[in-house]
Parts: sequence; structure tokens; C-alpha cells
Amino acid sequence: MKLLRIQGVVRLAQRVRRELAQPASGAHRAHLQQLVTEGLAQVQRILAAHGATIEQLPAPTRQAYQFLANLKLDAPAPQATSPSMRSSGDVTLVGLKSFWERLLDSLARATLPAEYDRLHHSIAAASERIERDLQLQGLDGGRLTDTSRTIRGWLAYFRQRECFDVYVAALGRVRPIFTTALEQQSRFRPPAIMHFRPVPGLYRLRGYADGTRVLLPTPMISFPDELFRALGDAILAGHSRRHVVEAVAGEEYQAIQAELEALGGLVERTAGLHHDLAAAFARVNAQYFGDALSRPRLTWNRTFTGRKFGHYDPVRDTVMISCSLDRADVPDFVLDFVLYHEFLHKQLGVDWRGGRATAHTPEFRAAERRFERHAEAEAAIQRLAAGH
Repeated sequence: MKLLRIQGVVRLAQRVRRELAQPASGAHRAHLQQLVTEGLAQVQRILAAHGATIEQLPAPTRQAYQFLANLKLDAPAPQATSPSMRSSGDVTLVGLKSFWERLLDSLARATLPAEYDRLHHSIAAASERIERDLQLQGLDGGRLTDTSRTIRGWLAYFRQRECFDVYVAALGRVRPIFTTALEQQSRFRPPAIMHFRPVPGLYRLRGYADGTRVLLPTPMISFPDELFRALGDAILAGHSRRHVVEAVAGEEYQAIQAELEALGGLVERTAGLHHDLAAAFARVNAQYFGDALSRPRLTWNRTFTGRKFGHYDPVRDTVMISCSLDRADVPDFVLDFVLYHEFLHKQLGVDWRGGRATAHTPEFRAAERRFERHAEAEAAIQRLAAGH
């Protein structure tokens, strides 16, 4: 089935969800309702023009569309029972952004092993300094602004040498592909100066006298050459983005994204628009763990996911739940099942077999089936993943 990409739907859903997390006047809710109505109508017009259905949208777009379609902005605003979804703190790490920008440029231009060794040392030293300073000041990542928290996570991720080596290998593959693509058009100047960094959407291009900075989302370091070529063709020649969009929704990409977000420092945001993670934890802990499970940090993520609805980070003892589940038409028991699955990861840990870590062991699957409405919840998750 051919996917149809419609830009702006996820961005609109994120904006509406973010603004509804704060107190909103009747006039502002009416304004948001107008934006939602216009956005949904535009999606329907585009689908009709292409003879397509909702099922042909990429998974995150389907989830965002369903979120918008199920909003009832004429109903009274839900009362928050725990901290809001606002995620930005008030502490900026001075000088960090300019250092990071220079570092990205240096990485893009480096070619020799000694240069990469020096740059990795700079990343590790900067990450260590950030963690030390936060500890001395008694601050956690939740106090940082979005920008400082994002860069903190990026540095912490690539402080790990194996992750840094993946970045370098990706640079070596993508640089010639994009430089060749730039040479075949006249709008942007070669060479390609490649950055893997947090980027809204699939890419950003910035033209300069010394070349074109091509900004790609950090998890794309996992892309093989054929996906880089497909992305270059999509950006510069208008070819289909289908395979790229499918890869972005894939498990490897989403796993890297989740780790980056976790390493930056998650703010506990248990209150959603329709569900509260703290209340869900209390239900699940009482029914399945005898109130004996210590509560991890609980938070909604900030984007709509199509397949992966939960993630447990054992290093930071944090459970992140996809905001795709924060809908009025998602029953409590479905959210409880996703949380139960992640809490089992916390309780059971991993099993090492043949030098490889395995989380979904037979013991895990047996425990998972003890969920009271297991089959019903699994079926509901499958429908959600399909965008229903």
C-alpha cells in the first residue's frame, strides 16, 4: 500500500496538545477548535484528491489525525491532577549551544582518525562537565531549557564511543551521497556539510558560501546507504519519501530517539489531556504488584508514535508513554496494559544468553499474559498501531 505524506498534521496535533496542557480561555479553545477543523478538512481534501484513505498515511500522521479527530474542545477542560505537560525548564547552560554548533561543523569536516579522537574527547569532557555542574548545583535535567536539555542528551549519547563510531561511519557514507546530489542541481552549493542533530521533520538545508549544511535527525545515523540516497533524491529531486518515512517509524530509529530524549533528562509529566499516568500506575501497582513496585519516573513523550507506545529506561528508572495513547477513545485498560508491560521490564530486567541481552523472555511473556484483559488489550494496541 502506497503511503501518502501530508505535512503539518503532526505539528498541529503537538501544538494543540501543548496549548491545552495549560489553562485556556473559552476564546482560545474556540480558536484551537477552528484550527483543528480546518486541519482535518484539509487532510480529507488531500486524501480525496489522491483517492487515498487514512490507512495510507504514515503511522505518526495517522495517530496525530486520530488525536485531532477525537478532540472535544467544546467540552469543559479536564482538571489537572498532577504536574502539567509543559516541558521547558528555566536553566540555560551558557555557551553550550555555540560550542555544540562548532563541534558539529568540526565533525562534518573531519577526515582523519586523530581528528575524530580529539572530537570524541571534547564530547566526553563536555558531557562530564555538564553532569558534574548539575550535581554540584543540585539540579536535574528537568530544570534545563529544551535546548540545553536536548544538547545534554546528544553529548551524553555520543560520549559512548560505540555510538560516536556509528556517527562517524554514517558521516563517511552520507557525505559523498549528498555532495553528489548537490552537484546535480543549481539551488544549493556543494559540498554537503552534514550534521546529525535534533531537527523538526526529515531534514533542514542551510546554504552558505562554503557549502550547504544538511541537517538530519540524529537517529538517521542508523540509516543504510540506500536510505541516504532515497532521502537525497526526495530532498533535491522531489522523489518519493515513502521508504524514509517508514524507516523513521521503525524500531531502530525510535529506540535511538527515545534514548536521546532520556539522556537529556525527562521531566515527569503524568497528567495528560485524558489520562493520568500516576493514576494508571496506582491501578496497575495495586492489581498486579501488590503495591510493592517502587514508582519509576513517569512521563508522556512529546511526539506521536505509530508502533512503539512505551519505553523503559533502566538507567534513569523512567517509563515514557506515547502521547498517541492520550485520547478519550483509548480505554484505561489499554494504557494500563502498556504500563504493565514496561513495569515488567523494570521488575524482571534482562536475561543474558550467549552474550546477548534478551528482555522478552518466556518468563516475561508468561507474566504479560497474566494481565486481566490481555487478549483484548493486545487487539486494541494492534488497532491503534493501524491508526484506528
